[in-house]
Amino acid sequence: MTRTALAILGALSLACAPLVHADDTPKPSLKLPQAQVERLLEAYALVKQNYVGDVDDKALFDGALSGMLAALDAHSRYLDKDAMRDVGRENSGEYVGIGIEVEGDRTQLRVVSATEGSPAERAGIRPGDTIVSVDGAPVAGMTNDDVARRMHGAPGTVVAVGIARRNKVETLRITRADLHNDTVHVKMAAPGLAWIRISEFGGATAADLAAALKKLEAPRGLILDLRNDPGGLVATGVAVASAFLQPGTVLFSARGREPGANATVTVDERYYRQQGQPDVLAGLPAWTRTVPLTVLVNGASASAAELVTGALQDQHRATVIGTRTFGKGSIQSVIGLDQDSGIKFTVARYFTPNGHEIQARGVTPDIVVTPAAAADDDLLLREADLAKHLPATQPPDTPLEAKHEPVESTRTFGTRDDKALQTAVAVLTPEDKRSSTLAALLRRWRGAPLAATAAP
Repeated sequence: MTRTALAILGALSLACAPLVHADDTPKPSLKLPQAQVERLLEAYALVKQNYVGDVDDKALFDGALSGMLAALDAHSRYLDKDAMRDVGRENSGEYVGIGIEVEGDRTQLRVVSATEGSPAERAGIRPGDTIVSVDGAPVAGMTNDDVARRMHGAPGTVVAVGIARRNKVETLRITRADLHNDTVHVKMAAPGLAWIRISEFGGATAADLAAALKKLEAPRGLILDLRNDPGGLVATGVAVASAFLQPGTVLFSARGREPGANATVTVDERYYRQQGQPDVLAGLPAWTRTVPLTVLVNGASASAAELVTGALQDQHRATVIGTRTFGKGSIQSVIGLDQDSGIKFTVARYFTPNGHEIQARGVTPDIVVTPAAAADDDLLLREADLAKHLPATQPPDTPLEAKHEPVESTRTFGTRDDKALQTAVAVLTPEDKRSSTLAALLRRWRGAPLAATAAP
């Protein structure tokens, strides 16, 4: 098996986790670009001999590795010791910080999501905010690892984060916390309608979802809310989708560089079950795979959240409601180079069961419901807006909107302004005369996909 194939299989087991060590993989027979290698060594020699101060060899080559990975795409990067440790902590669901996910480069750092209930979310940080400084130090020129290191610290200490919105800079003082992500939240949206919100796909999310489903008495409908969910572990996404689909159902296909590295992932515990651990979905009540289901998404629903949405939509298992998703349809794997470093890089694109590409395109809902915009709302940016994003390999099924909708705050979820949730309730209660129009839309969707705009 090639190293690429191993990376993809590792990614399917636990994406974005240090799964494979370089010493454990077959070494590829590569013909090195001699001229480029010599140029790198020449630059190294010139710096060592002529730089005005002492130069550390490790720092130089770490920088070279960082630059090489950063040249690939928006989600590939070099991981130093601290970054590798942070990856492990985040995948376990416990870490110290303020609870944000960021993407960007040395010129701009943008917030992709602020974890629901985190210090960052309580302080008012929202998806789309641009971070300009940390504790007074400008982030321009810093690597993502440098910024993350400055964000982290002892629980209870304060970090000053400068954010830019609409050309205005505001400094927020945020208290770091020892975070354990409670990623699954359950409420009743209406009598007999369960509303399950998943804020991100962490290591404990699938088990927490299964526990929540087992506690419910068979509802007449279920709303799976993946809005503002940045994704996370691919294996967790597989488990979440598997909770609502029959065994053997196709979830997605992963396509890497080499044909032998391609894979089709189905509802099967081998794609999500951790070695030595029990099947987290064992004992689920039978109703979870037949209950009427809606999925709520928006432009900040990304990665594994899109994987789940695409699978449930293509298999006609759920009605998808909201706005077009973020468009991160790629899988990353982390490979350790030694005990103190590793590389995270993109190993595959994934496609929905019907072969639709998500990368730089996103998932288009069956019923489009645009959130109400506040006067000071920023516009949401997607994968296709990121520098060095991977372009789509397929043309879109329908022309993508040129405009961007406003950022949607989690604080509006569940309120009277939550039009997407209200639409989901109406879709799941077709006997209600007030929802006759939406019920008709749902009947049409069951025959053929549709896109409609809900009335305000």
